[in-house]
Amino acid sequence: AGLVTIEDVLEEIVGEIEDEHDDHDDEGFIFQRSAHEFMIKALMPIEEFDEYFDTQLATDEYDTIGGFIVHQFEHMPKKGESLTVDNMRFEVIRADNRRVHLIRLKLSK
Repeated sequence: AGLVTIEDVLEEIVGEIEDEHDDHDDEGFIFQRSAHEFMIKALMPIEEFDEYFDTQLATDEYDTIGGFIVHQFEHMPKKGESLTVDNMRFEVIRADNRRVHLIRLKLSK
């Protein structure tokens, strides 16, 4: 149970609507919220993700961290869906019918 806004309804129909309340990080793909929590734009190249977090997630099957997430789910995930890979918990924060836009990453301590 939760609050549904007109923007939520419109975004379901026409796709993502950018506004002043959306998180923007024009400096790059990663916004560090705490020592173990990050907001990551789904368009971040998987090689850059691997380099930043010292992981080996890259394959020829996807180019971005969003592609990795979709590949792991084996379907287009919705907002709130999450998965854990090794010590990383990925949660979809923003997505539409066509792609993932924003991901929260929590690293286990």
